[in-house]
Amino acid sequence: MTSTPHPPSRSSLIKKASRYRTLSSLLSILDRYLSWPLPSKPELEIAIPSQSSKCPGSIDLHIFTAPSKGLSSRVQSTKPRPVLINFHGGGFSIGHALDDSRWASTVLKTYPDAVVISVNYRLAPEHPFPVALDDGTDTILWLWEHADRYNLDKTRFCLSGFSAGGNLALAVPFRLYDEQRKRSKISLAGQIAFYPSVDWTHTRAERNASNPIAVEKSMISDSVYWFFDHSYLFPGSLPKVPGGGRVNMAHPYLSPGRAAEEALLVAYAPAVALYTCAWDQLLVEGEAFRDRLGRLVREGKMGSVGGFMVESVIHGFDKKPSFWRKAPERERMYSDALRELGIMWKIG
Repeated sequence: MTSTPHPPSRSSLIKKASRYRTLSSLLSILDRYLSWPLPSKPELEIAIPSQSSKCPGSIDLHIFTAPSKGLSSRVQSTKPRPVLINFHGGGFSIGHALDDSRWASTVLKTYPDAVVISVNYRLAPEHPFPVALDDGTDTILWLWEHADRYNLDKTRFCLSGFSAGGNLALAVPFRLYDEQRKRSKISLAGQIAFYPSVDWTHTRAERNASNPIAVEKSMISDSVYWFFDHSYLFPGSLPKVPGGGRVNMAHPYLSPGRAAEEALLVAYAPAVALYTCAWDQLLVEGEAFRDRLGRLVREGKMGSVGGFMVESVIHGFDKKPSFWRKAPERERMYSDALRELGIMWKIG
């Protein structure tokens, strides 16, 4: 995060958030209502209480099921269903759980018995770090506690996320592990992250320098990145280095790619898949983290690590409205992620 002589006020950031969220919502509507095939709508929307956060509130969950496989708390006789908990992108400051409706629909076409829960975690700047992380953790805990009611398979809880949501899919397990020291152990079956941020020790300038073509190709301006960073990374809420007052940007709650090996092995699922974009400032850190996880697999310490770099695409390419055009890169990435998800769920 780049420091400024005069940090912006929260009120000014909230005004910017309103404008950016309006634009983000319009793009999402174009994808969900004017790009074929049209994705499914959620079957159920519920609000659950935040429990672990110091900022009380509620978390909206959008629950997707296949058309013929509706969710019912009254049905207890069918086989427990695999679960995918998804976190949307948007720099932790914009975006909505419905932005990933197409991904949810794709999952359910392949795995119709599954339940996909897209989390509408609370956004910065109104709710800076670590509220999104807390909301992700509370969602898992709540679903685990209510698994019997909704016929969810506790042995097949997986996470997925895009961009900022990809960071959550990789960082929430550390928060979950710490929270579970107070309660029963929850074991995740897998984690899938699409073009996530994994290392906040690098500034935006350093990230751009690591992959110069990203600057040329990106559709996200420096001013938007500035807004994202100052909204989410509010200095007063960030983790500190033990024994000192200095901010610890390498903390795994922020930078899962910098987590110690011991922390990775106790918090992570046995299977992880990480996808990166060739024209993205986050490419290098994402590739480095996948390589690091791959070494743990080769050493027999993790089960499997999948994913790949998608050639010739920008950050968030799969969210761009395709209208009537085909989207082969998106289909290729989603298809591979579905294969990885099947491994995590032990299907096929």
